[in-house]
Amino acid sequence: MRRKRSTPLDDEHHSPENCSADLRARILSNAPYFRGLPAQAIEAVNSLFRSVDYPVGAALYHEGDSAEALFLVAHGRVKLLQHSASGNEVVLDLLGQGDPFGGLATLGQRRYPQTAVAQTACCVLTITTADFRHLIRTYPEVALSALDGVARDLEAAHDVIRSLSTLPVEARIAQVLIDLADRLGEGDESGILIQSPLSQQDLAAMVASTAATVSRVISNLRRHGYVETGRQWIRIRDREALVRLFEGAGEAG
Repeated sequence: MRRKRSTPLDDEHHSPENCSADLRARILSNAPYFRGLPAQAIEAVNSLFRSVDYPVGAALYHEGDSAEALFLVAHGRVKLLQHSASGNEVVLDLLGQGDPFGGLATLGQRRYPQTAVAQTACCVLTITTADFRHLIRTYPEVALSALDGVARDLEAAHDVIRSLSTLPVEARIAQVLIDLADRLGEGDESGILIQSPLSQQDLAAMVASTAATVSRVISNLRRHGYVETGRQWIRIRDREALVRLFEGAGEAG
């Protein structure tokens, strides 16, 4: 019988290291803002970015700080969070390799609306607002991509509001797990493995519920064979079942 894993797999995303020139170029050429630019333009873009290593738990910026830069994850995981009126952390999103954040700073936002924290040791690429605006003036494609990004962010925010107000908590958890699996998961022989120190409290904050409720729902999903869990990882064993659970709740609503 296969032994249940109690720790996450070794993975390069969790190893702190400086970003190589090749990795920087690959991340930037695939980034939403710069995808499709010719190699010479990517070189010019690369010259304006700098790479910074952060240890686990380090804050890249805090909610309310002056918004001065755009960031891209090169290695590791970053979580975005806000603090509720009672002082509790509310996790908004988990980010992996290639994901941009702090982007609205480059489009006139004065303050960061959330805190960014290194969930694992990570390497991040960053560019100042002034330099990004220079790229917008130089490459019209970047300006259009930035506007498209704003539209996507607004649509995603509306989707979150709609799901929180209309879907039962089990469907909301299924939706979050599907999203994390698609963005951060790694396929293996048993499903899709999400390696991340995501606590039940973090997941509860993402679906506007309680840790106790999340624990009950995850236990139920595990009993049905939809997921498997361990310390700092969760494996999606039946993605289609989670999709049916999410979509069925939406149709019923």
